Amino acid sequence: MATSSFNKDFTLNTKKAVESFERIISTPTKSIKTNKNLFSPENERRGEQKLKQMLSR
Repeated sequence: MATSSFNKDFTLNTKKAVESFERIISTPTKSIKTNKNLFSPENERRGEQKLKQMLSR
């Protein structure tokens, strides 16, 4: 993916758009906690092996 796709310019033309943007920016994000018990060392090793195989092709 080209990095230029991340350099988008946008303009807030209306008061409603500005208020909506402010609401989005001021709302705290919810962090997602990952259950580390789902990943056993064996599954991690198997995943690493699969990744190495795919990348070596």
